[in-house]
Amino acid sequence: MNRILLTFIMIACCLATSAQRKRVKPKEQPLPDINPIEAIHEYKFADAENYLVLAIEQFKKKQQPTVQEEELLEIARKGRIKLQATEQVMIIDSLVLPKAEVLNAINISSECGSIHPLNTIDKEDKSYSSYFQNQLGDKRMYAQPNKQGKLRLVESLLIANEWSAPTLLKGFEEEDNDNLNFPFMLTDGITMYFAAENAESLGGYDIFMTRYDADNQQFLVPDNIGMPFNSPANDYLFAIDEFNNLGYFVSDRNQPVDSVCLYTFIPNEKRSIYNIDQIGEEKLRNLAKINSIKDTWSNPAAVKEAQARLEATRNATEGEQKKHDFIFILNDQRTCYTLSDFKKPEAKNKVQWWLETKKDLQMRKEELNRLRAQYATVADNQKVQIAPQIRLNEERMEQMEQDLHKQEKEIRRLELE
Repeated sequence: MNRILLTFIMIACCLATSAQRKRVKPKEQPLPDINPIEAIHEYKFADAENYLVLAIEQFKKKQQPTVQEEELLEIARKGRIKLQATEQVMIIDSLVLPKAEVLNAINISSECGSIHPLNTIDKEDKSYSSYFQNQLGDKRMYAQPNKQGKLRLVESLLIANEWSAPTLLKGFEEEDNDNLNFPFMLTDGITMYFAAENAESLGGYDIFMTRYDADNQQFLVPDNIGMPFNSPANDYLFAIDEFNNLGYFVSDRNQPVDSVCLYTFIPNEKRSIYNIDQIGEEKLRNLAKINSIKDTWSNPAAVKEAQARLEATRNATEGEQKKHDFIFILNDQRTCYTLSDFKKPEAKNKVQWWLETKKDLQMRKEELNRLRAQYATVADNQKVQIAPQIRLNEERMEQMEQDLHKQEKEIRRLELE
């Protein structure tokens, strides 16, 4: 009897232990019902990130490959961070066109340099790349493949009526795994935008900004300019027409093969980002994706003025531009190209001052560029003499730009009242 009782006790203990083991064994958490690629495409980066972290953990336990998931996880993490810092930009126009025709649609003022198809100087180039030429026409910047086939940024100088052999831009030589393309330099001779495929890109080409360090005679480490300019697709060909206060960039997001969208925007004097707590994550995603350019119009009056400037650049053919002394937009209906286009004598007087000041400003820009270049090459004792001249020119130019802006408003008031 005791043996039978002991046997029952042992069986009961074994069953209890087995049941306890079943209870403590953790269940594998099911993967969320989402497609991480689609989530990234919809800018739902946090959802994609949560899915991928869990998926990678489970795949590793099963000794399954996770290379693709880890690559997507990196994109999702970068996207989540960049989404939070989406810049407030008013995008005034979007134009879908074949990739081969996009350069014809970017009409920047000659004062800001020019952009040309790369195949006009490199007959072997079969891409849609471009080169930038400065206003003076003595410097070209473009991309050229190295021995490994990676695109590098180079420059060529016009010396004795001949273009020099291209040389690598200082500061980019060590980026062996990057593809760099589509350079554009601002009139300050320091700030450069370009597109890159690298570890900091969200997807394909992203747009970056760097500045030239005159002391070390090389470009600084570039910064990704973020959303809405960059996306999980290819974004490139960033250019700013400082004369007309218009900016351009190209993207193939949501476009068929061989088509792109050319966006035109109003450049910001200072960068500001959207407040996600005020507008909510869904609206922020739509703004970052540029679902609707009208959603970005925080200042409709400024948008109208910018659209009028854009229309004027599109309507003016190359031959017409040579006949025009300047472009001054009064409103949506009137644009003046010569002094005689103004009807009010008071406005004409103001325009003359405006023209002279703009000419003076351009001369100061050229002088500032010359001083900066000189500063980079002279000894330290000479730098002490040049530095105050540079600061004085910078301060004077800033004041002149403010005065020009005020004068433009006054001209419009006098002419239209």
